[in-house]
Amino acid sequence: MVKDKEYWRNEAVSFLALSTIKGVGYWTLNRLARSETSFKELLKNSTPLDLERALQVSFIDSTETWPEQQQTLWDKGIELGRALGLDFTRLIFREQSEFPASLKSLPDGPQWLFIQGSLEVLARSSVAVVGTRKPSDDGYFLAKYLIAALNGLDFVTVSGLASGIDQTAHSESIRYGIPTIAVLGNGIFNNYPKGSEVLRKKIIETGGAIVSEYLPYQSYSAENFVRRNRIQAGLADAVFPVEWKIKSGTAHTVDFAYRYMKKIVNLYLPGTIDDRPEISFSSNERGATAFAVPSETGELISYLTGGHQPNRTEETKPIQESFDL
Repeated sequence: MVKDKEYWRNEAVSFLALSTIKGVGYWTLNRLARSETSFKELLKNSTPLDLERALQVSFIDSTETWPEQQQTLWDKGIELGRALGLDFTRLIFREQSEFPASLKSLPDGPQWLFIQGSLEVLARSSVAVVGTRKPSDDGYFLAKYLIAALNGLDFVTVSGLASGIDQTAHSESIRYGIPTIAVLGNGIFNNYPKGSEVLRKKIIETGGAIVSEYLPYQSYSAENFVRRNRIQAGLADAVFPVEWKIKSGTAHTVDFAYRYMKKIVNLYLPGTIDDRPEISFSSNERGATAFAVPSETGELISYLTGGHQPNRTEETKPIQESFDL
């Protein structure tokens, strides 16, 4: 069957409708998506008992007929879809042609994405710039220097909208006219971190995108942030962990980049590499490359634009399961 625009519209409305049922959340819908279940077929053609079993919740209202309850759910899906539309947000599924190819190829990639802003920017070559929420002066300098060095190289940037390195990466990208992508660890309707609304608006206005796989009103959690990091690594051609610790949220992004065979690049200032144990760790254990700036800026640019992949074995090491942030 050819899955046309109308098919995906119905899938989106049904998906959103099911998400409004109490007890049905991200993991329930993720399980159904991975089983290649049609959300419309599940909503429209299931008996009440079959739907409760599929969703693993009890929600049937005995005061309404089943067709009436189905219509109520459908109307809720349309209402939520319209709210997303008014917010210039699209819901696209993994099987759709518009879904980013870089994420579609991941074995543990998202099953859907909510995308606010430019859809096309997700298909461009990109660099993920990530790091601590509480950077030192050196960390801020390295983030700003890196974004300035990317000016004119036709990359877009990816980060996570968190305070510190992430927001610096987004703001500096906007400053130099580089489209930037913010990957959220919460639903698209939740403004987190607090006070990021202005930056989010600028990202959209300058040709970037806000991306989330979480349900529109879903809150953040430690687990959500860790899973968010795999999307950052998956979208990027190279990951720059600007300033970070071996056990941190950024370390998860490095781990995902290693699993996905992406370039991992550390930057450091002259005479500081011995004070950066994460650099030697990621070089020895994750195949990372390091460049001193400003002296090796030319080599850095060459590596990004036409350089080699780092030497690694084909065997993939397991991702750490810790949710340390």
